[in-house]
Amino acid sequence: MDLEAKKLIEAYEAGKVSRRNFMRRAALMGVGFGSLSTFLAACGDNTATPAASATTAAASATTAAPAASATTAAAAAVTTAAAAAATKISGQVEIWSRETFSNGVRQPIINARLAEFEKANPGVTTKAQFLIFQESVQKTQAALAAGSPPEVGQQGPDVALSFAAAKNLLPLDDVVASIGKDKFVELQREAYVEYQGVTYGIPWYAETRVLMYHKDLLEKAGVQPPTTWDEWSAAAKKLSTGDQYGFIFGLESPGAGQFWIPLGTSAGGTVLDKDGKVSVNTQPFKDALTFASSFIKDKSMPEAAVTYKGAEVIKLFQLKKVAMIYTNGQTFEDIRGIDPTLAANIGAVTIPVKNKGDTSRSFLGGFHLFAFAKAKNPEGAKALIKYMYQNPWYSDYMQKTGGAALPVLKDSINIDFYQKDPIKKSMLDQLKTAVRYAGPVFGNTPYMGQAESQAVFNTPVINVITGKSTVDQAIADCEAALNKLKAAQ
Repeated sequence: MDLEAKKLIEAYEAGKVSRRNFMRRAALMGVGFGSLSTFLAACGDNTATPAASATTAAASATTAAPAASATTAAAAAVTTAAAAAATKISGQVEIWSRETFSNGVRQPIINARLAEFEKANPGVTTKAQFLIFQESVQKTQAALAAGSPPEVGQQGPDVALSFAAAKNLLPLDDVVASIGKDKFVELQREAYVEYQGVTYGIPWYAETRVLMYHKDLLEKAGVQPPTTWDEWSAAAKKLSTGDQYGFIFGLESPGAGQFWIPLGTSAGGTVLDKDGKVSVNTQPFKDALTFASSFIKDKSMPEAAVTYKGAEVIKLFQLKKVAMIYTNGQTFEDIRGIDPTLAANIGAVTIPVKNKGDTSRSFLGGFHLFAFAKAKNPEGAKALIKYMYQNPWYSDYMQKTGGAALPVLKDSINIDFYQKDPIKKSMLDQLKTAVRYAGPVFGNTPYMGQAESQAVFNTPVINVITGKSTVDQAIADCEAALNKLKAAQ
């Protein structure tokens, strides 16, 4: 008998679960009304009103062995119904995964989970392909054009949303309900891939950026971790000495846009207002762009940073050539893998705000799972997606990433592994208010992904730093580019 079903039965018999909750939870497992009524009647539940055949079966069971019959009937009811539901799933279920990080160490874990899914669903075979970003997008587009996509995909929210807008994905509101929407942590509305009121992508895991720093460098300079923009700027200047710089963030696209847009949102701006109107050309975003470009002007960030690749930025922090960095959990885990002693000297705080009382904002990253509408096995796709969120496997998998991936289930986050680790806890605190480009008011739109790919958000920072544009002109150009994309969608 399925372990979850057995636990539910035992909880009901012990009086720990109400009849209503039992009915609801059992139904989510695929148990039909007749089977539920059989079990409730066998338990002596007078509120059950089974069909005649079910009543007879229950009566026979209680005559033979009253104490044992309830469990036996329950086992039969739930197991039979679960088996019936399982028989509906057959054939191949293929997933195209983006779990290529850290030299592919996550891939054997995913493959093992797929093997477990096959075992739990006789007649099902699985296949996984692990693809880097550019390859995954190109291959998926080709598969969609040929009418032969895989059952399940994994991408960031912008790519997933573009697939949804093109009617390439299956609605997944029923899958979210089956998992239990109340089981997910509270995130900004952009965390879900929703299009025209329908959910098409479910957060698989999230990531966000915080301000990390070398504790000893701040202590030596007599600097406290900053909480406001003014404190941040002052700390960066004081920490810049000799060949050491105070702060750095990635300017390679899309890094710069993922830095200053959340700052503008924190200061009170929103890229899209409540009606979906583009509203970048406002004072909060002008202030954020001015602030983001000030670090190079103040010589507290390397002037050559405009040419650095992401790996070079992280290397400077690892070598302690910069004291503070805007980065995510993957950076910390990479450093810890190379030098645990260095990692122990790193601290982290949520992103400083312009004015005390403002909401700290950072960029919301991560991946979603979704099902392709034209795949051969849509029911298999939904079943696999639900299976991937089952605990304890989901929690164990996320912990194996070391904090590079932040889980999106409450049960997985509310444990000591995250809550008692200062670095992970700072990222979880930041995650609650992290946003993507559009902001938390209107929510995401398909053309935001296009804007990122065309460096619409990245270019303003580069142009202001290099003197190609004033802040006002860069902001105006950004808004014009967004309106052009909006008009074309």
